[in-house]
Amino acid sequence: MKVELLHITPDPEALIARCARVSHRSESKSSLDADRELIRKLISWGHESVLEFASATFLVEGMSRAAANQLTRHRLASFVQESQRFVDVRDRALVRPPTLTEEQWEKARALHRRAVELYEELIAQGVPKEDARYILPIGTETRLVISANFREWRHIIRLRGAKAAQWEIRRFAREALRILQEHAPAVFSDLEVVE
Repeated sequence: MKVELLHITPDPEALIARCARVSHRSESKSSLDADRELIRKLISWGHESVLEFASATFLVEGMSRAAANQLTRHRLASFVQESQRFVDVRDRALVRPPTLTEEQWEKARALHRRAVELYEELIAQGVPKEDARYILPIGTETRLVISANFREWRHIIRLRGAKAAQWEIRRFAREALRILQEHAPAVFSDLEVVE
């Protein structure tokens, strides 16, 4: 799976702190250290609404449609997913769950190959892609773009990075968190994804 940052609010911590300071007219107290200290305090107090002023957008490639279905349940995020209705997806691989043995994986790959062959046959026989796609496994790779504000990113990472979360969605949460921590450490340094 590849997770690429497409866009992030410029100087997100400075913006968040500046917006937070409006409520107390304390804008003159701004510096990188003061901004980060303020953000950490706000998070510890549960005052996360100001985190909504910053956002990040990611391109995700190589995620299964099964994991993408979980991710798109986050209603406060915005999504664009590769369309199996219009895009020819016969080149999309099958995502391998780590729990499958080599023998099980070979059987899964054979089933996937047969599904792609049938998909191709159906299209050649005039069946629209939007109907032919029904026979493709849910483990087939997809591409999507996801955008959310920082408050929602914290929610997504806490939920999808938890021990109870599925392995593939945890992998996504881990990579998104790593990138977000680079750009806004005060906002995301308290979070972690369980291995």
